[in-house]
Amino acid sequence: MKQDYRATGGLMLIEDFLQDVPFAWRMLRKSPGFSIVAVATLAFAIGANSVVLGVLNGLILRPLNVPQARSLWGIERGSDKAINHSYPDYRDLRERNRSFEDLAAYNVTSVTVDTGNNPVGAWILETTGNYFDVLGIQPCLGRFFHASDEHGPNSAPYIVLTYVFWQSHFQSDRGVVGRVVQLDKHPFTILGVAPPEFRGTLLIVNPDFGVPLVNQEQVEGENVLEVRGHRGLLMVFGHLKTGVTPAQAVADLNSVGADLEKTYPKDDAQMTFPLTRPGLAGDWLGGPLRAFLAGLMLLAGLILLAACAFD
Repeated sequence: MKQDYRATGGLMLIEDFLQDVPFAWRMLRKSPGFSIVAVATLAFAIGANSVVLGVLNGLILRPLNVPQARSLWGIERGSDKAINHSYPDYRDLRERNRSFEDLAAYNVTSVTVDTGNNPVGAWILETTGNYFDVLGIQPCLGRFFHASDEHGPNSAPYIVLTYVFWQSHFQSDRGVVGRVVQLDKHPFTILGVAPPEFRGTLLIVNPDFGVPLVNQEQVEGENVLEVRGHRGLLMVFGHLKTGVTPAQAVADLNSVGADLEKTYPKDDAQMTFPLTRPGLAGDWLGGPLRAFLAGLMLLAGLILLAACAFD
């Protein structure tokens, strides 16, 4: 009896559905203007929600596409949670902290690159030599530069291409390794190509390639790496050691910061170091962006609600 009841119920659902579809179609044909507006409204509302959810997932919900992303933390500075550090301060934090496996730093800037055709503008990462080692990623072609390649200012004229830039500007040529290109009329040698999944460590920017930070003068026209009071847009990150909590790391970094305040009172003030998840430049950019996306999400939800009420 149970089997018969279930079979009958299932058949009734199918029969009801087959009856509802022609009925709905007839109703839509009776009011074509209303039907078009209703479908368009729903499509617009669903599309708006899909776009917002896609942006939200791409910039906030997903972590950086690197190994062990959950243990990766960015270091902010001061009560206003600034993301910019001076290179000497970064160096002191890296050498004196006891909580991180290692610390790397990077900056985002633009440059003109000449690959042999017409010069084009490009977004690039200026990074410390250990940048790729700290991230724990491997090249898909050639090799990355390392700290051992650095021997003072302008000593490492090397480039690591992103996969997308390699495809679009070098047509996936595997012979690109060793080729020399011009960055603002300075020769740089291509060492390798990053893996396809690597999109840099700032989610709102897709860089075209990376260069060592020690070549800042050739890339930007000036070298301010030894100026402790100069804080451009140098962002610092690293993996916490196993067993170290974020709170312990903050206390460790703050002890180093307190000593820096005493040693360099003119250049270093408010040297406390909260942690943040890397990828959105901390609260400096992440906070406003999260608020903006939350507003968009609310607006998209209201549009969908209005569309459903209208229909």
